[in-house]
Amino acid sequence: MNPFIVTGATGGLGEKVTQDFAKKKIDVVVVAKDEKKLARLCDVYPNVCFSVCADMSKTEDIENIFKLASEKQIKFSGLIHCAGVNYSFPISVADMDSFMSMMAVNAASFMEMGKYFLKKKYSDEGAYLIAISSMAAVSMPAGMANYSASKEALNVIVKTMAKESVKRRHCVNAIMPGYLEEQMNSEKVFLNDEQKLQIQPFGTIPHEQVIHLIEFLISGKANYITGSIIPIGGGQIQ
Repeated sequence: MNPFIVTGATGGLGEKVTQDFAKKKIDVVVVAKDEKKLARLCDVYPNVCFSVCADMSKTEDIENIFKLASEKQIKFSGLIHCAGVNYSFPISVADMDSFMSMMAVNAASFMEMGKYFLKKKYSDEGAYLIAISSMAAVSMPAGMANYSASKEALNVIVKTMAKESVKRRHCVNAIMPGYLEEQMNSEKVFLNDEQKLQIQPFGTIPHEQVIHLIEFLISGKANYITGSIIPIGGGQIQ
C-alpha cells in the first residue's frame, strides 16, 4: 500500500488518524498549517514520509502537496481529509467573508484535493478518499449556519466525486460525527454540555469511534461502498 494523505493532521482527529496508521505501519504524508506541530509529528511517528505546511484555503498550497509527492515519486493509496474550521455566528451578525472562508476550507479544499488526487499520476487504482463531515450538515443547529452549510456542501462534493471516479474504482465517502471529545471553541458558544446531551443522548463521541470506521472503509472489506455519507450520531437521529 502506498502512503495516505492526512489533512488537518495536527488537529485532534487528524493526529489520531496518523497515530493509528503508525500502529498499522501505513505511511502518511501529513498536511497542516502549523509548521512546528508538523515537525513534532515527523519526530513522533515513524510512518510519516514527509510533511507539507499548507493553508487549505489556498489553491497553490494544495497544488504544492502533489508537486512535492511527484518530485519524490510518490503515488497515494488514500486521502483522509480532516481539515476543517468552525467560527460560526448567528445569521444576524454573520458576514460574507467568514462564510466564504469556511466554505473554502471545509468544502472547496476537498474538491481541490480531488482535482489532483483523481489523476493517475498521483493515485493508485481503487484508492480510498474519506472526508470528515459533521452531523451539523443535517441537524443545522442554531447559530451555526456557516458551518452546517459548508459541511452539507462537502457531502455534495463527496457524492459527486464518487460518481466521477467509478472508472478507477475509487471509494469516496464521508463520515458525519456528532459532538466529539474535543470540540472547536466556537461551538461551545452555542451549546453547553447539558444541551449537547439533549441533542446527543449517548454523550460525546470518542475519536476512536471515527477511527474504527475509517479502518473499516480502507480495509478492503468496504470496496463496494462509495458515495456514502455515514453518520456517527451518538443518538442524534435525522
